Amino acid sequence: MIDPAALAELEAVIADARLRPVAEQTRLVMGVADLYAGKSSNDETLPAFADFFTRLVMVAAFEVRQGLSRRLGSADWLPRELVRALARDDIEIARPVISASPLLQDEDLIELLAKASTDHRLQVALRPGLGQAVAEVILQGQEPLLLTALASNIHAQLPADGMSRLVAASEKISSLRVPLASHPRLDASLAMRLYQWVGDVIRDQLCARYPTHADRLKQAVGDTVDELQENHIAKRMEAAGHLTPLYLMRLLREKQRGLFIRCLSLMAGIQVNEIEHLLAKPSARPFYLVCLAAGVEREVFPTLLQALRNIDPNVPPDLLMSELRLGDRARYQAKLELRAYIDSLAAVARTN
Repeated sequence: MIDPAALAELEAVIADARLRPVAEQTRLVMGVADLYAGKSSNDETLPAFADFFTRLVMVAAFEVRQGLSRRLGSADWLPRELVRALARDDIEIARPVISASPLLQDEDLIELLAKASTDHRLQVALRPGLGQAVAEVILQGQEPLLLTALASNIHAQLPADGMSRLVAASEKISSLRVPLASHPRLDASLAMRLYQWVGDVIRDQLCARYPTHADRLKQAVGDTVDELQENHIAKRMEAAGHLTPLYLMRLLREKQRGLFIRCLSLMAGIQVNEIEHLLAKPSARPFYLVCLAAGVEREVFPTLLQALRNIDPNVPPDLLMSELRLGDRARYQAKLELRAYIDSLAAVARTN
């Protein structure tokens, strides 16, 4: 322990340091830093001396604190409280510490993300080797500037789905697209998603990076455009009151499978992917329930199913007459049963 007299002398040093010129403050602070660096970890005076060192630095002039941060920002022997204080200081002082100090822990960085300035938070997102827990906080925050910095930080440790979430966010946040296009962890499947909403320059870059997938990348854009057009037409027909079983048959005769499925989804009140999932079943009974919910009469269903088979040979086989009789129910009942059936399938999938 430091005796009271010694403590009083240290307090006097701190009080006097405030009044000293910058050059003298610098010599004093660096001298104390040398003394602290030379102390053994077993020295019983170390905690008190660390507190003195920290307080001395924080009363020093801006230029002194900045100089210390630049020289010793990456040191692993400084008092942790001093490092935390410097990380909260003005950004010119904090930047070297946030960037390189091994003494800053995930909780310190998360606290900076919650309380510090935009400049400080940006520096956290750019920190080399950023931990997964901190990256998760940035991803959850959905702040464009920080997400872009995280996407640019190729050495950050991302959660397992981190790249996927960044690519998804890039649909609306254009600044993410350039760093993601060159990110070493962007695989071909994510590149295909990114390709859909980037400009020609980045598309060329992605095609050059994944030459064996170039045709699929270009097709992904074509598919997306087609889906948007089909969705627009289906919504317009719904608003005009033209979505009927007769219109569905017309779409199948014209071999417009995509538009048929989208119109059917609006009529049945379920998602397109849910219809596709039910069409993949070995029996046509789930798809029959979809058509009943869309207002297709049971007598029409075999004709509709055959018309769909003419476009897509992978649809399930025809139903028996006894199975078709199960369609004796009101449309609203079919919708309720369909929703319950789809929810039950989802529940089973979650448990597995």
